[in-house]
Amino acid sequence: MKKTSAFFLSTVIAATAATSLRAQEPGAFAREHYTTSLKDVCPSPLYIQKDWLAQAEHGGLYQLIGVGGKMETGRYSGPLGATGIELVLLEGGSGVGLGDGETAYSALYNGNSKAGVTPHIGFQELDNAFIFSKRFPVVGVMAPLDNSPTALFWDKATYPDGFKSIADLKAFAESDKGKIYVSTIKRTFGLYLVEQGVPSDVFVEGYRGDGENFVTNNGAWLNQGFVTNEVYKFSHGNNWGKPLEYLLIDSLGYRNYTGMLSVATNRLEELAPCLEKLVPLIQQAHVDYVKDPAEVNKLIFEFNQAGFAASWWKTPMDLIYNASKVMVETGVIGNGPNATIGDFDMERVAEMLKIVKSRLDERANPDVTPEQIVTNRFIDPSIGLK
Repeated sequence: MKKTSAFFLSTVIAATAATSLRAQEPGAFAREHYTTSLKDVCPSPLYIQKDWLAQAEHGGLYQLIGVGGKMETGRYSGPLGATGIELVLLEGGSGVGLGDGETAYSALYNGNSKAGVTPHIGFQELDNAFIFSKRFPVVGVMAPLDNSPTALFWDKATYPDGFKSIADLKAFAESDKGKIYVSTIKRTFGLYLVEQGVPSDVFVEGYRGDGENFVTNNGAWLNQGFVTNEVYKFSHGNNWGKPLEYLLIDSLGYRNYTGMLSVATNRLEELAPCLEKLVPLIQQAHVDYVKDPAEVNKLIFEFNQAGFAASWWKTPMDLIYNASKVMVETGVIGNGPNATIGDFDMERVAEMLKIVKSRLDERANPDVTPEQIVTNRFIDPSIGLK
């Protein structure tokens, strides 16, 4: 009896050890959770062209592979779970992951000259999708980010009442206390703020991820930044290290979908059988990343630390962890209008078309409609954050 019990116990211990070891194996989570067969409907390798270098905003895509993939300059690749296909995530950024002048959406037509491939899926922003609807027409098939992480931030001590609206920004401009440092007021949300009546002379253009003007003006300026990046950096250092407050651009009425996963319009039907099975997997991977980002956060850190994105692009673990946390807290990653992750709010899409309509030129289809630019056709409405 004792011998039998001992044998049973040793078997249980061995099985438990094997299970524990398997759970720690590279890519184990992806293999166990992403099992829909894609090998008969999707290209392999499947190329996804990102808009920028590896960061927490891309976490849901890296989740599809997990750790143990192949790290190379400008790309991360590996089996997409147990689906039977290989996934390649290409770095973005013109002149970095892409050739000079190339974008994630132009690459869908002209290819990524650095990688030497034409991606199947590329990132695009909703406003740009309308503006380039003739030159580079794309269809968004999923929105990994429900809100844009772009924000304006300010020193909490200097402006304790903060800023909550366009009216507040107008009042700030009239007060002549400082400037608003942004990338541009000739397009995107900068132009939108001017169109809404914020005086153009309060803006200083040229933001490129920096806060030099903010620091040298002792916090009197408002600064563009990402809630996932600069807000944290300047709160914890960067020659500042004092409390900040911020306002997402989304809250000012410029409700842009950024980083939406898109396909070239002329390839939509060709890729449709793949997208029908792939998009729900991407939805689920984003849910899984939000629930437990530790594995992918470590992957992103190691990828960037080794210089595979760009030699100068380093993302400390505390920054990545904060980004994965704050994206959920602020609704940057969240459910759309129907308790579903990744779907498009068509009323919101129509509102963005109204905003950019006057900006459409020869690059655009003058009769473009929201339904031509995005679709919820491939979305599984049952997948969302709980």
